[in-house]
Amino acid sequence: MEELALPEDAAVIVEDVPAELSARDKLITLAQMAGDISHMLSDSDLTDIGRKVVDGYNQDKTDRSEWEETVKEALKAASQEAKGETKTYPWPNAADIKYPLLTVGALQFNARAYPAVVKGDEAVSVKVIGKDSGQQQQQQPAMPGMPPAPQEGPQQGAKSKRAARVRDYMNTTVFYRMDDWEEDTDALLLQLPIVGCVFRKVFYDSRADMQRSAMVPALRLLAPKGAKSCKTAPRLTEEIPDVFPIDIIERIRDGFYRDVDLYAGEEGIDATHDENPRMLLEQHRLLDMDDDGLPEPYIVTVDFNTAQVLRIEPNFSVDAVKFDGERALRIEPNQFYVKYDFFPHPEGKFYGIGLGHLLKQIGGVINTAINQMIDAGTAAVAGGGFVASGVRLTGSRRSGNLRFLPGEYKTVDATGDQLRNGIVERTFPQASPIMFQVLEMMLGAAKDISSVKDVITGDASNNGQVGTTLALIEQGLQVFTAIYKRTYRALKAEFTLLYTNMGRYATDAVKEDYRNVLDDPEADFDADFRASDMDIRPVSDPSSVTRMQALARAQFLMQFVAAPGVNPQAIIRRVWEAADVEDIDELLMPPAPEQPNPKDVADAHKAEAGAALDMERAATEKAKREQMQLQTLAEAFQGGHKVGQMAA
Repeated sequence: MEELALPEDAAVIVEDVPAELSARDKLITLAQMAGDISHMLSDSDLTDIGRKVVDGYNQDKTDRSEWEETVKEALKAASQEAKGETKTYPWPNAADIKYPLLTVGALQFNARAYPAVVKGDEAVSVKVIGKDSGQQQQQQPAMPGMPPAPQEGPQQGAKSKRAARVRDYMNTTVFYRMDDWEEDTDALLLQLPIVGCVFRKVFYDSRADMQRSAMVPALRLLAPKGAKSCKTAPRLTEEIPDVFPIDIIERIRDGFYRDVDLYAGEEGIDATHDENPRMLLEQHRLLDMDDDGLPEPYIVTVDFNTAQVLRIEPNFSVDAVKFDGERALRIEPNQFYVKYDFFPHPEGKFYGIGLGHLLKQIGGVINTAINQMIDAGTAAVAGGGFVASGVRLTGSRRSGNLRFLPGEYKTVDATGDQLRNGIVERTFPQASPIMFQVLEMMLGAAKDISSVKDVITGDASNNGQVGTTLALIEQGLQVFTAIYKRTYRALKAEFTLLYTNMGRYATDAVKEDYRNVLDDPEADFDADFRASDMDIRPVSDPSSVTRMQALARAQFLMQFVAAPGVNPQAIIRRVWEAADVEDIDELLMPPAPEQPNPKDVADAHKAEAGAALDMERAATEKAKREQMQLQTLAEAFQGGHKVGQMAA
């Protein structure tokens, strides 16, 4: 636990920071410095820092030596790599078979997890937290007297639209802008079950002006004894092997590394002619450069052989410092590494454990039992025994050995009776049936640990009922499902870190690319990638990891296609999606217009009939009134005509 306190870190004073500045202003000045600041330190300080980096690395490597040895053995066993030495017991070149249970377990995990994590060119999804402003728009009533029908499908609100834009651009970045992300994911998911722990480094490459990620094997990332996580570890050291001198020269010339002589004191050797790769150490550690008693986080790159510092870069921002007046209370370092665990260590240690650790003892028993049975069979087939000294087998009248080829007969200087009486066949005990039972028990326990079942690998009998088979698959995948949820959790952390970096280091070119890729007038990079109100997670469903499971669930939904109140097209779409059918929208008919409620239709017809009857009655009454008016006028006309005749 002494490593966590960092008592050996002495203060390092930066020369170019004015001494008259307050402690707060000094820290802010350091946080605002971009790039390498090693030129601001004295040679003695740089020598001291380089020594501390190498010493800390060596100490961490010593502390984890037992874990490292187990991991290296597991990687050799998984790759079926020979040890490089001949087995001499019980005789030279005896059987040395390594049962490939670890190999099968790693391949099975990779085969199930990789397609679930990477679906085509989609791996990132964006989840909206909180209420959204999306509302369903109302259509005009289809008929008089009927309620308005809602528009087909829900309308996206502002958050949902923003989430969709961020999701599309992050997937574009991951698959088409970041080199080898998918290939690294494949390798990560193959190495994870063997080693038990793999890291992903997510960072912004200032030299190339782009986001990057890289799979970092656990053997190449070292943490102090007692560290619990990447976020809280006071020191993380990444080995960068196989760096050629020409690469170092290029980075020195463009100012990324400080100008150093890696061959000082070595006559006749310089970087121009040396082709041997070197190993660099990139250590994320704490240094007190403002001399306030609270170390700040920095990234120090050192040449391992010479312990010379190549680069020192501040690993914190002003926003990451919490002040109490003039005094800094806490400094949050920038995060680079995401840890993927297969099984968390039962004792809470930094490195997780994998099948290489869990199957080490069982695998040794299995290999020993198999090799013993093979050796017993070899001895029984080869034969052997004792020859009496008086029996002469060779023509020169001397005792010797005879070896036969199939179908061969040899002439000897002895009679048949002499051969029968003078040669005694050695007995060879056969393998005990108990050994077979023990071997079967060990194989069963190993398969339980590695989640490699016949029903999962496709080797089981297909005569059982579908429901029974699916239940066996579900039970056999319980261990795997829990492991996959850990992978899902790590992917969520990785994509969250990528989202943060994209918003922090975006240039004008990136913002323009964002608008061009999405072709959306509402696409505003600064608004979409500001302090997020959404949570980023992988698209994959951690509880559905096989196509058979997805198809089984889809078939279950097919029972409800004709049920009232159910959308049949949505069910059919899910079935086809589970079967990886392409261009589903072209296969589905457009939705038919929604049929009105019969009661509403009857009420509408009744209302129309009533209105027509009222109109007919009104017309009849009007006609009657007009008829009466005409009759009155006619009678008045006729009465006036008679009066005129009488007057005449």
